[in-house]
Amino acid sequence: MLELLPFSPTWVLVGLCALFLYMYLVWPFSTFKKLGIPGPKPVPLFGHYLEYGKGINIFDQECYQKYNKIYGIFEGRQPILMIGDLDIVKAITVKGINTFTNHRDMPGQGEGKHALFFSKDETWKRLRIAMSPAFSSGKLKQLTVHIERCAEGFVSNLAEDAEHGKVFDVKELCGAFSMDVISSTAFGVEIDSLHNPDHPFVTNAKAIFDISLFNIAFFIMFAFPQLGKFLERFGMTVLPKKPMKFFSEAVDSVMDMRKSNSGDEKPVDFLQLMLKAHNEELDNKASGEVAKQAGVSIKEIKGNAVLFWVAGYDTTANTLTLTAYNLAVDQEAQDRAVQEVDAIIAKRGKLDYESVNELTYLEMCINETLRMFPASQRFDRVCKEDTEVNGLHIPEGTIVTFPVWAIHYDADIWPEPEKFKPERFSKKEKESRDPYAFLPFGAGPRNCLGMRIAMLELKFALAKALQKFRFVTCEKTEIPVRIKNTLGNQIEGEVWLKVEARSPAV
Repeated sequence: MLELLPFSPTWVLVGLCALFLYMYLVWPFSTFKKLGIPGPKPVPLFGHYLEYGKGINIFDQECYQKYNKIYGIFEGRQPILMIGDLDIVKAITVKGINTFTNHRDMPGQGEGKHALFFSKDETWKRLRIAMSPAFSSGKLKQLTVHIERCAEGFVSNLAEDAEHGKVFDVKELCGAFSMDVISSTAFGVEIDSLHNPDHPFVTNAKAIFDISLFNIAFFIMFAFPQLGKFLERFGMTVLPKKPMKFFSEAVDSVMDMRKSNSGDEKPVDFLQLMLKAHNEELDNKASGEVAKQAGVSIKEIKGNAVLFWVAGYDTTANTLTLTAYNLAVDQEAQDRAVQEVDAIIAKRGKLDYESVNELTYLEMCINETLRMFPASQRFDRVCKEDTEVNGLHIPEGTIVTFPVWAIHYDADIWPEPEKFKPERFSKKEKESRDPYAFLPFGAGPRNCLGMRIAMLELKFALAKALQKFRFVTCEKTEIPVRIKNTLGNQIEGEVWLKVEARSPAV
């Protein structure tokens, strides 16, 4: 019988395997067509992942505009429902929190998988309850002394540059400031990287974020998460192992120090509050057995500490750099910020926790920077059960992603979105705009827990700087600034600026 075939049995088998492989790769591509949701045509194996090469922000903007804010894309075989409709954003992240509680599975996180960001359901609720007190107004006020000291070091470095008329990479300086703040306020560790920019803490933090969306581990994690889970067992990680090991060992060292100094007065910081919430009963139990217990396990303490140290450094440093850059380019906005700082000092006599919180225009400048360069260009939720949201049917297991960058550059919401306009965040403007049009820290109960301390750091550093100096551009300043093709606001290359002493000096 086989002799009657026009091709050899081997080639028939190869053809069948190729057909089955093709069907496997394209089978999910009918997902959104069945739901009546538009989207660009995917490519077998890659889906739309190759489109990210133009810039994930550019790809999101193009689709957002072409498909009227709701569309479907694919990362490999993985369907992603993109939603930029603000009413649906609110319905999912706030009203639908019980159905859309969790982030997507992201294998290869190492110790970070125990952190709040990656936790699910009852574990997330338990961790959020345990960690929230670390970011209360009272605790932030207690940490102000550390932030202020680091801000003064930041200004001291600016003074050296101003004295010598030096052109400097503000990204380097802001990174050092951010590392000093996060180390002292969260872990009681004095780094002083402002005077030692090549400190191992800084170099290792930089190495963690020197990554690409086209790293093979990233592609597997996004496009083939089941394969990622399998490879994770053999040690695959998304973030570089060596720098992550460095921070893991640093956390171990600080925790051992706290244990050995059991009789000493404990500092008020993130790590100590986590250690205080430690519940030893959780240490040897599976995640499914701890739903109704309080506190945190030692693995959760370490996972959250490592992620907080690393992520707290990067996002704050980038935002501080970009705000200084925006003020240098827009001198009129800087004039208003300077006048506000001077008025607050004249009123209160100094820059402290209360006075910094009154710097409304400076906060407007920071928020406008976060609109233009959101710390996270997307965020997501996973649908736990079939549901209807504002007439949109979302099946169980669907990954819903919100294109923050595209929303922040929607000209119907933000006229002339490419321009730096802090006035967009005046009280009048904010009241006239949908609050879900501004999503730099996510939305709903799963928004960023550290956003308040980040804002406090940013305002202190900028206010202390503007009290004495002006940021100005120079011949080496690249306008516009370039952002790396990542999911964050990492900056491509250096950001060269100068500072000039204010005249008369304040």
